[in-house]
Amino acid sequence: MTPLLWTIAAIAILAVLFAIELRRELTVTYTPTAGERIDFSLRPNLALLVIDMQEDFTSIGGRYGWDKAYLKAHMEAIDIMAAKAKKAEIPVIAVSHVHCAPLIRLMIRLFGEGRGIPGSKGLRLAELPVQPDFEVVKARSDSFSSPELEGYLAAERIGTLLLTGLDGSYCVQATAHGALNRGFRVEIVEDAVLSRNEADWRRHLTALKGRGAVVV
Repeated sequence: MTPLLWTIAAIAILAVLFAIELRRELTVTYTPTAGERIDFSLRPNLALLVIDMQEDFTSIGGRYGWDKAYLKAHMEAIDIMAAKAKKAEIPVIAVSHVHCAPLIRLMIRLFGEGRGIPGSKGLRLAELPVQPDFEVVKARSDSFSSPELEGYLAAERIGTLLLTGLDGSYCVQATAHGALNRGFRVEIVEDAVLSRNEADWRRHLTALKGRGAVVV
């Protein structure tokens, strides 16, 4: 083989290895977690989860932004839920996402405007009308991938989770499955969940309801 052919072959091999590793990272990132099942009879309390409502993910317009009216309606629904929860002394848990897998981070830096990667100025939570009772940062879609969440839920004897936030087809549904895998009761606040693909979100909702999740 000529040096040129060796170079082409090496580039092709590296591209294949890159694709394989990227696919592995994506699979790990988006697969719901499993864990020890809770004793629901000992978990009488509930909590509101506000998932990934960060500035990077709540912009308006552009390639990665939302329709203004759609975003406003859903953020208002989340704000109402948070205010009601606070008034009823139900803990409000704010979940934030930071992409940490190396190749996913690289792809987002190149093609996703750097949203959600370490160092982004948009990792801050979008403003809520109340102060969250607990905050947790995750690097995978399922909020239960962060052990701090399970520790807090156990300490507060929480067995029912009200889910809000984004995106329905990704982090919300993955968190719902992670909760159901552990025996939590899951209630999804439909008008407080954002999704870029409503048809896909409907399919996920059907699957979640089939597992026992409740849509409210």
